Amino acid sequence: MSWFTKKNDQNKTGSVDEMTPLQAVTHLCACIQLSDGSADHEEKVAWISTISTLFPDFSEKRAETFINEAHTYLSKITENDFFNYVETLLVRINAVLSEEQIKQLGPKIAEIIEADGIVMTSEMKIAMLIEKSLSIKINLDKEL
Repeated sequence: MSWFTKKNDQNKTGSVDEMTPLQAVTHLCACIQLSDGSADHEEKVAWISTISTLFPDFSEKRAETFINEAHTYLSKITENDFFNYVETLLVRINAVLSEEQIKQLGPKIAEIIEADGIVMTSEMKIAMLIEKSLSIKINLDKEL
């Protein structure tokens, strides 16, 4: 009997295939933020800069809802599922963003990764997945 339980507890937002462009990019940014174990203020500022650039007319309230949903979802999955989720998001992003938006995404992803002053191995792994999936270059500071 499942009258009083949620049918889809996997992700409040539904399927990745149904995500809006803002939602998909926000979930990707959350993956980067949480890949090192925590999301700090500088990473949040870089995320806001990213979505402001890609979606100038975005709703701050919707964006906050999406980032909170992403953080909640990501906190419940395994590391293997985490990287599979990143790959699924990248397929969606490639489908819903314009070429111009994808080009703008590369430098913005670098800003998020470098925001806390340290580039972690998990962030590098995500950057490589992004480069491969979206055919873009993410230039990271080798000194970090």
